[in-house]
Amino acid sequence: MVFNRSLLARAALGPAAGAVLMAFMASGAIPAYQMYSVGLAAVYTIVVLSVGLLAGWSGIWSVGHPAFFAIGAYFAAYGSGHDWPLEAVVLGAVATGAVLGAFLGYAGARFSVLYIALLTLAFTTVTLELINRWSSVTGGDQGVPVVQLRSALGFGTLLGGGTEAQYLAVGAAAVVLALAVPAAASGLRMRLVAAKSHPLAARTIGIAPEAQSSLSFAVSAACTCFAGVLLGLLTGFVSPDPFSLTFGISLIAACVLGGVGTILGAAAGGIYLTWNPSLSSAVGMPQPVVQGLVLIAVLLFLPGGVVPFLAKPARSLLRRVQRRPDAEVPLPADELTKPAPLGPSGDGPVLLHLEHVSVSYGGLKALEDASLSLRQNEILAVIGPNGAGKTTLLNALSGLTGNGRVSGSAEFAGRPLLKARATARRRLGIGRTFQHAEVFSELTVAENVLCTRRRITAGDRAEVARLLHSVGLADVADRRPGELPFGLQKRLDLARAMAENPKLLILDEPFGGLDAGERALLARHIRRLHAEGTAVVVIDHVLDDLFSVAHRVLAFDFGRTIGEGTPDTVLQDPKVRSSYLGTVEGRTRPPTQAGERSMIRLHGVGHTYGGVVALRDVDLDVRQGVVLGIAGANGAGKSTLAGILHGSLEPARGDRESGGAVRTSLAPEGRALFKTLSLRENLEVAAYGAGITGAPLRERLEETVQWLPARLRDRLSASAGGLSGGEQQMLAIARALIVAPDVLIVDEPALGLAPALVDEVYDRLARLAHDGLTVVLLEQLLSRAMSVCHEVAVLHEGVVAAQGRPGDPEFAALAEAAYFSGGLDPATTTAAANARTSSVN
Repeated sequence: MVFNRSLLARAALGPAAGAVLMAFMASGAIPAYQMYSVGLAAVYTIVVLSVGLLAGWSGIWSVGHPAFFAIGAYFAAYGSGHDWPLEAVVLGAVATGAVLGAFLGYAGARFSVLYIALLTLAFTTVTLELINRWSSVTGGDQGVPVVQLRSALGFGTLLGGGTEAQYLAVGAAAVVLALAVPAAASGLRMRLVAAKSHPLAARTIGIAPEAQSSLSFAVSAACTCFAGVLLGLLTGFVSPDPFSLTFGISLIAACVLGGVGTILGAAAGGIYLTWNPSLSSAVGMPQPVVQGLVLIAVLLFLPGGVVPFLAKPARSLLRRVQRRPDAEVPLPADELTKPAPLGPSGDGPVLLHLEHVSVSYGGLKALEDASLSLRQNEILAVIGPNGAGKTTLLNALSGLTGNGRVSGSAEFAGRPLLKARATARRRLGIGRTFQHAEVFSELTVAENVLCTRRRITAGDRAEVARLLHSVGLADVADRRPGELPFGLQKRLDLARAMAENPKLLILDEPFGGLDAGERALLARHIRRLHAEGTAVVVIDHVLDDLFSVAHRVLAFDFGRTIGEGTPDTVLQDPKVRSSYLGTVEGRTRPPTQAGERSMIRLHGVGHTYGGVVALRDVDLDVRQGVVLGIAGANGAGKSTLAGILHGSLEPARGDRESGGAVRTSLAPEGRALFKTLSLRENLEVAAYGAGITGAPLRERLEETVQWLPARLRDRLSASAGGLSGGEQQMLAIARALIVAPDVLIVDEPALGLAPALVDEVYDRLARLAHDGLTVVLLEQLLSRAMSVCHEVAVLHEGVVAAQGRPGDPEFAALAEAAYFSGGLDPATTTAAANARTSSVN
């Protein structure tokens, strides 16, 4: 943590306010009957701060803090009756709270927010029951007095209920608030927020979410126990009444009212808790009613809390004063102009060695018998179609396989890798990025990188500033990732992985979603990392950019290694090509005749998700009776196009026209079945959604069931979750058919299926086409689309790179080239345009 003048000034505000308040108390400006309320507000401020920061920084909502509050108060009472010194009472209460809090935090880390709340609720219930029954210590329902506590350090004797306790409470609250200010700027807070925001990504930078939850809960509980000691001294008497579950709910209400996770909000919440009884008396309504009305009003009109709402104008003013960069932030000029050619891989030592590594989830083998070696100065590209096992390989390297069973052996820098925890692999020297730029949304850009450090020094901040400058993020260091376009979020993900100079950098689809300029800049940066001695394993579907930064390419399919070679030779391997393009033997041909009526027409359609361009200027005509294939690699934009054709997704640009009342139906990628419902119920739900009921429903259900194979027709009452993958796919298509669509759109019908089941699914789709149904197939394998469709459009990075009829031999070559690279030389592009024109005429 770096203490600068601004931070020290903000931290000094708490003690300064406490000193002023105590001066007013001493001068008599505050009436004697109000001094107790001031002290109580100070005690409540500590408790609300403990609960609020735990929720805001760690995402843990606790109903168990009344129990910790009670533990501290009864420590004061017990110590008072046994002549314990004040310091021993405080240490005992704080230590007890920290131990119990650490246990609850660790135990609750594996549960959702609801179950953590239930766990803390049970803790409070048990504690209150123990208080009531352990009457020899607690006095049971009658309570126990706090007479006096002397200080072992010579600070005098505090009498229970005396004015000294009121001054102590105000002073203690001031100190706690002062300590919270640097804590909010520390690496501890950043790591807590990172673990809350994205536990999986946090593990890749060495943060264990369960350890962070345990630590934060321990600190919060310890502070609350300390406040309980102050409450015992302030009141001079301790009974179970103030520590009820109602008080726990009141604490949460006070946190929300002031502003969850804010320091000033804790003070506002403490004041509210103290004077809520007076407010209730003034309006003549019970406290729970007033509290509920206030909370409802805050949630409706000030959902962030009172303090954040009042702070908004100040933040807006600061934004006007500070220079706000444009959304697109280019890299520095030297980064744009300085060349970075790919250096040779050389003969460096082996950094990573895998032998026969497999990963299975139940009966599914996502990765099978993978073996590879990576040298210290090498960039290895991993390719393969969707579902080939590429991401599973990266997860095995970074320790993120979840419940998967991992077998085989792996060594990294001469040390065993597979048994090391994910958090330990960062310390070994492994950095990781994610396909969708999994950044910590509640931290700033700079904090996203700083949180990789346990303790932050001035040198760390300077180093992070240099790193952000190198990737073009220096001008947005103080902004949140959500304010940035996707390209800059990708740069941030890369910068976080590069922090602390890893020996191995694992990049998961780094080029996906970037435009050509951003991809070129990323490629240049990868080459520079290699030049600085970093080994890189990278997977992507943008093959031309991927091959431009790779020394060697490894191809996967169905979880197995199927080929290896240099970027200029690997696609010549027949196995590698067929894994992307497929084979055409034995496929059912579509009907030869097709209508000319346009069912759906797209003009200049484009779509983006945030800053990610999914589709660009797509023109497409779906004609009646046609089987139209949309082929493209993973990430090409097929599913987005499916949603727009279906009408469930509105395009960001361009027009979608339909020829009259055209009913469309979509069988989505991944099937999206209701797996707890039966087969019949899955079909009925879809019919209800389309407004089909009564006799028409029974008629449609009977017709649709006849389309299913006999083994499914006999199991209509069985749960959909018990079907095989191919059976689930046929049910998903049947569910789309029950609405009697004019156009059936099927997204990746063969995904995850064995070859025999793929043939069965496609045979049944071909029968629908022979019956005259218009079908749009979104398919990853080009050859499969070429074999079963009248027309094929090849998507490449959101653009229709080629379109024509499979029977045209020129189009076949054009489609294959467009599938891999999208762009061709001018002569070939002209031929493509001619082929496309002739195919339509």
